[in-house]
Amino acid sequence: MKRRLFTILSTIVFTIMLGYLFLLSWLIGFLASKYMAGKSVGERGKFRSVVIPLRKWGVHLHHWLYSLFLISLSSITGVHFLTPEITYGLLGGLVFQGIYSYGDWHIILIMRNQTRVKEGPVNNIKNGATS
Repeated sequence: MKRRLFTILSTIVFTIMLGYLFLLSWLIGFLASKYMAGKSVGERGKFRSVVIPLRKWGVHLHHWLYSLFLISLSSITGVHFLTPEITYGLLGGLVFQGIYSYGDWHIILIMRNQTRVKEGPVNNIKNGATS
């Protein structure tokens, strides 16, 4: 209940601060991410996950992580898709969906032989393959 209330209140605050374009683009980003990503933790979405092999570990770049990087880069450089509201809304929707919808959002380092996809060894990065 607290999580849902916080989500609603923070969305309202950002909408008041940044306007209706932010809210609309945030919804588009959230829904697009919801459609393209796996339905639950460990399920493969429309695209393969980005996992960078690093010795016996793999660095899993979640979609929320590189969306957050793009928000930061856009903010620092001043380069936006159309307007800042649309850029931050679209990417913010991706970040929100990635953190809110999955319980493993905080797991970035994984063992290289650890299989994280329910469909089988598709995500096994033992030999440098990623999913």
